[in-house]
Amino acid sequence: MVNSTRIVSIAAGAIGTVFILSGTAAATPSEGDSQRTELAKGTSNTPISIVTNGEETAFYVMNVVLQPGASSGWHTHSGPEQSVVTKGTVFLQTATNCMPTAFTAGQTVFVPAGVPHRVKNEGPDVAEVVATYTLPADRMTRDDAPAACP
Repeated sequence: MVNSTRIVSIAAGAIGTVFILSGTAAATPSEGDSQRTELAKGTSNTPISIVTNGEETAFYVMNVVLQPGASSGWHTHSGPEQSVVTKGTVFLQTATNCMPTAFTAGQTVFVPAGVPHRVKNEGPDVAEVVATYTLPADRMTRDDAPAACP
């Protein structure tokens, strides 16, 4: 007769060993001259989904500086935009929401593909945004659009 306590102990030990080994493998430190610079971190509670359907895709990361009174002008993107405000405040207007919405440093702005929108700095200070776009590889980062709101 097999001792069930012994089997449970052996199984628990084996599982613990797997977790220890997998934790060690996943947490290896950098080697050599390596440096990481966080460009931006923002939070959002907007549901976000990016689907490329297997087509060749380009991922762009840009720093956008908006002087006081500056605007991006109305435009669209052929893929989603997810950006982080890193300095100041910007106001987003979309064709689906003409009321300008303020986003401040540390917040994420998400604009779905094809939605006409504009971003404006209505404040007295410079505003900066780290903008990311996931687009079909053969498309430009933006296309001009007619004004959707007054």
